[in-house]
Amino acid sequence: MSLISSCHLFQKPENKLLYPPIWEYDFNIGYFSSIDPILYVDKVIYSGLDEKKNDFSANSTLEAFDKKNGRLIWKWADNIPESFDKFKHTDTWHIHAGFLYISSGWEYAINIMNGTTRFSHNSQFFGGKSIVGYEEVIFTRFTFEDYSRETVYFSKSDFNWNELIAFNNNDSIRYYIDHLIIDGVDLLIPVLRGRQNFEPGELIFLKYNIFKKQFTAQDTIILDKERNRFIDAPPVLTENSLYLSLNGTVVCVNKNNFTIIWQRETNGNSSRSGIMYADNKLYVNTEFQLYALDAETGNILWQIDSSAGSRMQEHKGVVYYTDGISLRGVDAVSGEVLLEVEAPSRATDDGAFFQPVLTIDHENDRIYTASYTHAYCYPTLR
Repeated sequence: MSLISSCHLFQKPENKLLYPPIWEYDFNIGYFSSIDPILYVDKVIYSGLDEKKNDFSANSTLEAFDKKNGRLIWKWADNIPESFDKFKHTDTWHIHAGFLYISSGWEYAINIMNGTTRFSHNSQFFGGKSIVGYEEVIFTRFTFEDYSRETVYFSKSDFNWNELIAFNNNDSIRYYIDHLIIDGVDLLIPVLRGRQNFEPGELIFLKYNIFKKQFTAQDTIILDKERNRFIDAPPVLTENSLYLSLNGTVVCVNKNNFTIIWQRETNGNSSRSGIMYADNKLYVNTEFQLYALDAETGNILWQIDSSAGSRMQEHKGVVYYTDGISLRGVDAVSGEVLLEVEAPSRATDDGAFFQPVLTIDHENDRIYTASYTHAYCYPTLR
């Protein structure tokens, strides 16, 4: 690990080497998988591998660092039992009462203060799944191995899962539940019903009140046939609207009555970088283009060449993300590229570029990301 003094830049650096990280940590394990770094009080948590294996067969672990200086605080005391099993950067987790609820295929409740496991449960689901929650109640979705059923489960924090709702698939109709959304005390469940004969599909919205323990609303939207297969990025929720990316089309839905407000076609899908809302704009990053849309109308404000990487985050008028090779900062108003820097680890290993992970500490103006060999903390541009 090395500690480097910070520098703040308000313009695009002429030399990529002139934008060093504040600190970096060498995992010394070869290539590793990661999650979006998790911020909790004074800590930032990464997921490296538990041993050095360049064939990706090593299992994920978790490591917590002091977010200010990169000092290692703890390494997870447990171990994932299944070979090749990882915490995935596309999955979500839940934090409640000092415990991190996260899945690699097994579910874990991990004490964030010391890295010990309180509960674990084997769902025999290879590759992990997303967990969302409201206080001590957590939810997850599960697809049966033979794709016969698509289900949503709920539990208290002990992983004693109970079925909340299920959809049966058959030769003509296939259901997809890709994301669960917490909206206050409600759980929103968008369900895609795709028809195998490629007739128009349907998007079913369900609302479940967590306190009342009952479904309180349901509605259906008819979709064009080319958009009836999957929601390719986590939906974005605002006070009145729900934004969804459906296989290359962004759809704005009134979250109160589930009517479509506008739709916008994009060049490519946003399954990796996703969509993001900030300052009444919706940002969409596909494998080809980064778009800024007017959130009320869907009109394109600007678009630039880009490529998919991490989820985007906005901070003080700059949109940050990794694009597969570089860490990028783009002016949120104009679309000007202000920052484009490669991971320092590429100086010794050409394959050690930035991973599709990124988290911003908005209070302290810090960017947390990782290459395939290092954890990095960078200063924000503003």
